[in-house]
Amino acid sequence: MSGAPHVAVALEGYGWHPQAWRHSAGAPPVTSGGYWAELVATAERGLLDFVTFDDALAPQRRRRPEIDPRWLAGRPDAVLVAARVAPLTRHIGLIPVATTTHTEPAALSESLATLDHLSQGRAGWQVRISASRHEAQLFGRRDPDDLGDLFAHARGVVEIVRTRWEGGGGRPVVTALAHTPTVYEFAADSADLVFVTPRDDESLSTILAEVREAGGHELRVYADLYVTFTGVVDERSDARVFSGTADELADTIAGWHRHGVHGVRLRPAVNAVDLPVIADEVIPLLQCRTGFRSTYRPGETLRGRLGIES
Repeated sequence: MSGAPHVAVALEGYGWHPQAWRHSAGAPPVTSGGYWAELVATAERGLLDFVTFDDALAPQRRRRPEIDPRWLAGRPDAVLVAARVAPLTRHIGLIPVATTTHTEPAALSESLATLDHLSQGRAGWQVRISASRHEAQLFGRRDPDDLGDLFAHARGVVEIVRTRWEGGGGRPVVTALAHTPTVYEFAADSADLVFVTPRDDESLSTILAEVREAGGHELRVYADLYVTFTGVVDERSDARVFSGTADELADTIAGWHRHGVHGVRLRPAVNAVDLPVIADEVIPLLQCRTGFRSTYRPGETLRGRLGIES
């Protein structure tokens, strides 16, 4: 892949380690707007493409109904968090997760279009489905359908949302996280950008081929990477776990970009610890080695930054 790599950050609670809260002494509560504003300001200082805000219908980032006291319980609505920080930022893209299952398309289209307006064209949407029984029960509904039906429904929701956006002028970037060919097909049909989870160079080559085979020739592809600089490792991560130095991470990002991805999305193990290293140490290394941007372009929309056709 020619040019400089794109770099984004995924924000979740106190970080992507299930017990990141243990390493976040003194941090404001995740329910406060100030906490998220500070994180996004750090990411914008690092000139990152965008941040994503993780979310789900369940109170914990787990696929089980029971509450695990070792994990953070409770999370603010990702779209509302993005709207809270939008007026406090000028350049960085803001992409919240919003679930299509059990959610009305009209509500999704309006809230995301409002975010795009508040941010002056810097909004996106990470589409997610809900396949768990306990999340369906929260809405008094029957057991969820199989994955094929859920993704077919998601396709329909995205189509409705995009149709409504066409009338109002707001066009957020649509993204999806994908682990399998079925989801690559969904992303190829419905998204502008797909997040993938390679474990190494060989699996990255396989994934890129599968994305193309699914029809995703025009998709922007970002590889997810769990990042810790202090050894706070979560071996259960679906993304590759990186535990090393800023110099080594810069080499990994540059290498994966040469291998064919448009960019990477970094998942800090502990936001308060790892995000500043990304912004203040990794990005300067990428500027020297790959020509990563040294400033944002004034008035640039997220679609424009990512090179996505209007």
